[in-house]
Amino acid sequence: MESISEALYFDPFEGDFGEPGDRTIKDKIVKFRKPHRCHICDVTTQVGELGRNRVDVFDGDLHSVYFCHECCVAMVSSLDDWDDETIIQRYALGEESRRSSASA
Repeated sequence: MESISEALYFDPFEGDFGEPGDRTIKDKIVKFRKPHRCHICDVTTQVGELGRNRVDVFDGDLHSVYFCHECCVAMVSSLDDWDDETIIQRYALGEESRRSSASA
């Protein structure tokens, strides 16, 4: 089984950056001290769970995003080129969750 730290090689914003000044400030595996919404699947992370935190400057604004443990595992799997479907399913969960929240 791969280490969750390999999720740092997965670029969740591939192709989204390109303006002068856009950059990543922090990208690391963390143990959550409080709940956060996963940027991919939209679930709430649990205190004590390992996940990923990334801080970027995009269009001049600072953005901090979090990724749950399950999405990090899916990121690692997708790096092996044999399991892109898992990360695609995680993105689909998030899209459905956000769509449901918007219509409520």
